[in-house]
Amino acid sequence: MNEVNYGEDIALSAEAVWAVIGDFSGIRKWAGAVEAESTEVTPKGKVRTLTMPGGRSIQELMTDEGPHHYTYTLDRPDMDAYFSTVSVVPGPSDACRIELSVKFTPKDPSALEATTEQLTKFCRGNVKAMKRALGLA
Repeated sequence: MNEVNYGEDIALSAEAVWAVIGDFSGIRKWAGAVEAESTEVTPKGKVRTLTMPGGRSIQELMTDEGPHHYTYTLDRPDMDAYFSTVSVVPGPSDACRIELSVKFTPKDPSALEATTEQLTKFCRGNVKAMKRALGLA
């Protein structure tokens, strides 16, 4: 499985940052492109349904969660596997690090370079949106 990681240090406590970005069911606090969201507990686990521009719907299944992280997966037609993790790593006093990680296996191995580039931009854009929601951008 391939992996993309991106993170930035933040001059706020981990608790303050996690209060804004850590709610699996509250992604709209920072993700402006999401038009609507709902979460339900299913036999498979917690599923978040996001409505995106144009009415496109995405369902994400939480696979792991902890005090300052959660991981979800979703079915993508271009991937054999896709797992995304949002985490906040506490630092000294009023500082922390936002870290985003995507583990993936593209269906088409020749698409690895382009997919890696796309997911790196995705992670950077999400951190930028998170910082904006935190009043830091």
